[in-house]
Amino acid sequence: MIPKDFQEATAERIFEIFRDEGQNHILLADEVGLGKTIIASDVISKVAEWHRIEKNDDFFKVIYICSNINIASQNCRKLGIAAEDCLHVSDSRLSMQHLRIYQTDGSDHNYEQLIPMTPATSFSMTGGQGIQEERALIFVLLRRFRDFSHVRKHLNELLQMDPKLRRWDEIVNIYEMQVTECNRVNPVYISDMLDALEVVFKENEALYDDILGLCRARDVFSIPYRERSDVINKLRRIFAQISLDKLDPDLVVMDEFQRFKELITPQDTESGMLSQRFLYDSSVKVLLLSATPYKPYTTLEELALGEEGHYKEFMDVMDFLLYDPARRTRFHHVWSDYSHRLSELKTDDFTALIESKNDAEGAMYQCVCRTERLTDSLIDRSKACEMESVSDGDISSYLELQALMDRLGLGRFPIDYVKSAPYLMSFMNYKVKDQICRRLEEDGDYKDTLSSQTMLLRRNLINRYDKIPCNNARLQLLFDEAFGQGRNGAELMLWVPADRPYYKTDNVFSRNAGYSKTLVFSSWEMVPRMIAGLTSYEAERLTIGRINNRDEAGKKRYFAEESKRRAVSRRLRDETEEVVTYPSRYLAELYQPLSYIDQSIRTIHAALEKQIEARIKDLSKHVLFSYKETGGAGQLLELLRLLDGEPDTGKLEVVSRSAASLLADMAIGGPGVCALRILGDSDLAAAVAENFISLFSRPEAMAAMDVLYPSGDYYENVIRYCVAGNLQAVLDEYVFTLNLSGKELADAMSAAFITTATTQIETRESFQYGSKKSGLRTHFAVGYYDARISEKSVQRTENIRAAFNSPFRPFVLATTSIGQEGLDFHTYCRKIMHWNLPANPIDLEQREGRINRYLCHAIRQNLAESECGNAPFSGPVWPEILQRAVTKLKPGHSDLIPFWCLPDDFSFTRKIERIVPMYPYSQDHEKYNRLLEVLSLYRLTLGQPRQEELLEAIKKSDWDLTQLKRLYINLSPYTRLSKL
Repeated sequence: MIPKDFQEATAERIFEIFRDEGQNHILLADEVGLGKTIIASDVISKVAEWHRIEKNDDFFKVIYICSNINIASQNCRKLGIAAEDCLHVSDSRLSMQHLRIYQTDGSDHNYEQLIPMTPATSFSMTGGQGIQEERALIFVLLRRFRDFSHVRKHLNELLQMDPKLRRWDEIVNIYEMQVTECNRVNPVYISDMLDALEVVFKENEALYDDILGLCRARDVFSIPYRERSDVINKLRRIFAQISLDKLDPDLVVMDEFQRFKELITPQDTESGMLSQRFLYDSSVKVLLLSATPYKPYTTLEELALGEEGHYKEFMDVMDFLLYDPARRTRFHHVWSDYSHRLSELKTDDFTALIESKNDAEGAMYQCVCRTERLTDSLIDRSKACEMESVSDGDISSYLELQALMDRLGLGRFPIDYVKSAPYLMSFMNYKVKDQICRRLEEDGDYKDTLSSQTMLLRRNLINRYDKIPCNNARLQLLFDEAFGQGRNGAELMLWVPADRPYYKTDNVFSRNAGYSKTLVFSSWEMVPRMIAGLTSYEAERLTIGRINNRDEAGKKRYFAEESKRRAVSRRLRDETEEVVTYPSRYLAELYQPLSYIDQSIRTIHAALEKQIEARIKDLSKHVLFSYKETGGAGQLLELLRLLDGEPDTGKLEVVSRSAASLLADMAIGGPGVCALRILGDSDLAAAVAENFISLFSRPEAMAAMDVLYPSGDYYENVIRYCVAGNLQAVLDEYVFTLNLSGKELADAMSAAFITTATTQIETRESFQYGSKKSGLRTHFAVGYYDARISEKSVQRTENIRAAFNSPFRPFVLATTSIGQEGLDFHTYCRKIMHWNLPANPIDLEQREGRINRYLCHAIRQNLAESECGNAPFSGPVWPEILQRAVTKLKPGHSDLIPFWCLPDDFSFTRKIERIVPMYPYSQDHEKYNRLLEVLSLYRLTLGQPRQEELLEAIKKSDWDLTQLKRLYINLSPYTRLSKL
């Protein structure tokens, strides 16, 4: 991606600091969502070119450190990291990087190399023995060293740790092959590693003897676990240090730096090893990326509780950046002077205060850059209000649980839990539930829980697809948002309607024009699980339940029979599957969307059908076939092959009288045909279209189809549905947001389709009889909360992120703080629901920064519905819409408009909706108003102690808003250059 003007100005400023000012630690603190990764990519290019030309560097290494693997995966492409250099959990540990380094050194490589790492995996020592891939690589090398070659079997057992590991031998073989191949390409690898081990063990012969002693034990697995784990931990540290010595980076980029501030305060951990090796070596260039590198605001209550405050964190970061003693001393002096003048708040000495502020600003600008949005006019705050839908179930949920707590003598039940989730005994995994269960088991009286209508879900009601009362006002509000209050049939959509449809329709998609996915943030881990399960159940109930109501004989049940898998009949198979995925060049060329833009679908269909009929008639002059009422999918495929110009094999015998009509539908919306128009390659198009077979084979999708099309062949109805859903316009917009091409594009499109998962819940039946828990399927809504570091969990969360950033389901994503920083969820979402308000006001900005980003859904919807989206178009629709917006809206502004913001006087049709569901008579109102108040002024208190007191003093002062804005610290290179 080419940097925008303000990003280019920032990248150039950072480059100048590195090159001309001799300052090697820099913080890029742009407001959340403004593309810090794009700026970092441009900085890398500039610094690498400088090293190549002026320093004669032949290999430019960048270490990219980010807070978790999902962020690493997301940002690898933005940073230009080659696919083979992308991070995987299995080989991301610092102790394993030596292999990656030698593999790269020994092969033809690009001049620039980026090595991605994450503290949670790359630097983690908390697990003691690490992951098995890490230990396998250590074993492969260590068994070649000194006397370990004579005790290989026991060394293998020592590093295996657990004899039950099924894949241990397989993983050892994989790394043996990698080490051998690396040494073939780079013949010094093994010898260098053995030499490095020789140096280590000469300094610590006792450790060598200890390890060798363990390997000579008769039964290694009988050695106490802690003793073996401690030795392996030491080995991991040895190999981590060897990797560090080999890395030798030219630039270290630390993304979402606030997540691992311990790196700038070295400790005896792998993180500390990294800090000492690079971050405190002033010759290594370090670029920190973070919108909130220090806690931006600290309340007096937090200070009273002994929490580390904004002022200390701010000074720690500045001290790290300004490693030169003279610069650090000067900064402390000018900042102290500014703080003193600001605290006095003398309106008659405003000029002196501004001069002091300018000095402080200049001192910060030596090592900090920050750009902020021009406006927040894109935010709609009208839904941050008191809820009207509080039900008897809300009240009963609390009263029944509290009565149970009173009977069991367990004190007060946390009311915030009750406000956050219904059926708490089904979804909670907290200590209070453990206490209740333990006391009930001792007491033996379960009547309160079993008679309650609000504590536990009932499996038999779910199995019948009965309506489950929400019993929670926030959940009911979410249902209203996600399902349009039941008016427009949102549960029947398998993808979000196109923001710029190509033709006019009157169906479920047109009635849901402007629909948006919803992102939910909660403080509690149980909430995402609850939302995912109950919202997806409601989507099934509105479809499968509706079919059950009209078909008594064939009623479906939610759960499979005991000991049986849930039976799903696959309706698309063989020839019918091939018809849906068929990438016909004839049909792709026949329908050109721009030639029929904004016409009714009936008009377009009639015109295409007429052309197809004429082509079939012409074909009949050369091929012998007969017309019948039905012909079947196989005969339709034979007809398609002939229309595509393939040789006549004599297999076409019958052409259905409705064939031209179905082929017209295929031309407009057939998945294979639509994909072919985009990709231009039949094989790639068919591969992408294959995902639609999986999509339309899911029970929830088949139910939606059965509601809309009660009769007819399923494969034909699938194609009609795709036409109704303006599939070509949907895919074209999605491709525009991905900004990829070829196989990379096809792979990204395929990643948008995720499988249905389940979340396990307690039901009244399982609670009563101690039976197996029940699984609620999650598809319409999913939870994003699994913080475990494993290949499976990382892949699942990455798949969820890709799917939510696509037009396809899930339509609701519920998460906790794990989704709050660094991840993008903006592509098809402009609704954000703060299930629980955050304690710190800056967290509100961080959350909303997930969807308030580059060309977010709200921006695209507004541009498409403005004159920028009017026909005709001379080329691809979305690039032209954007170019029109640049021409019309940008003059006099930076590139923030129209890519991130729109002018205040723009005629908005859609906005980012901030949904804050507040209970009546609660403290939610006061808390929310306080958050807004602090957000409006906290920038004035940057780097100041006791910020809350300063804000109170500022509010009482006589300064107007214009004066206050002059006190904002301006660290934006673009803005500062514009004022020159």
